[in-house]
Amino acid sequence: MQVIIISSNSKTHKHWHLTRSKLLVLATVMVGLVSISSYSFANWLHNNAKPAQFKPAPTSSLSSSNSLTPSDNETQTANQDESVTNFYAQQLGGLQAETIRLRMFSERLAEIAGFDSAAFSLDEHPSLGGIDQEGTPLSSEALDRGIAQLSDELRSQEEALAALEQYLLTEDTIAASIPTGKPVEDGWVSSFYGYRIDPFNGKKTFHEGLDIAAKSGSNVQVVADGIVTWVGERGGYGGLVEVDHGNGYVTRYAHNKTIKVKKGDRVNKGETLALMGSTGRSTGPHVHFEVLRDGQHVNPYNFIK
Repeated sequence: MQVIIISSNSKTHKHWHLTRSKLLVLATVMVGLVSISSYSFANWLHNNAKPAQFKPAPTSSLSSSNSLTPSDNETQTANQDESVTNFYAQQLGGLQAETIRLRMFSERLAEIAGFDSAAFSLDEHPSLGGIDQEGTPLSSEALDRGIAQLSDELRSQEEALAALEQYLLTEDTIAASIPTGKPVEDGWVSSFYGYRIDPFNGKKTFHEGLDIAAKSGSNVQVVADGIVTWVGERGGYGGLVEVDHGNGYVTRYAHNKTIKVKKGDRVNKGETLALMGSTGRSTGPHVHFEVLRDGQHVNPYNFIK
């Protein structure tokens, strides 16, 4: 990923390069840490959870409790154990659902970034191990606090991943709107950007675009996502298509003999705009390609090379 910051006067710019792999690895590490803690907590809960401690019944009910038969006492204890088990089963089920949601987020981020998530084994439990040590059972109150804390952490991680997903989607949109590549697949540069001898009057003039010659009827393709803002004949341009890409970028494609789009169309990079011709002020089949940034012409060669 390349982050570009352009100054208000368009004379200077700074850019940083961040790879998608680094962003996804960061997200995967976050998910991995939470998944490991969740899985360890679930394992411990399954093997070590004890029935919750219940407070003694009020004095007024002791006499009736003493009158219960051994069979009644066993039934009451069994019901209490079942209630405790059901409670923690529900809590554990909620945590498992949150973990699955985070895993799906990770796979979604991998898809957006074009990163192979297989190396992280997102569909498997994380590998764990350690020395066997005697532990101390937790009270029901400690278990409740641990579950609540882990739930908060999972929600926080989900929010962070959602923000990262939105960032990647936005970054992809911005990158797709910056002109890159040639407007024709084949062909050769017949005239560069800058001062040249005009082929019609022999005078020194400034050429504001790049001429790429090819076979008549060749596809002229848009070099970035955008919206068509001009279609038709315009002076020496002949058959012209103009596309606004946002972020201050506009591209122009001139001398076309057949135009395939209309004003207001949304186009994606690589889509055919027109067929190459020699209309307008032209000596032969070619596309006159211009790039404007904030209304000022810039050298198209910097974008196609």
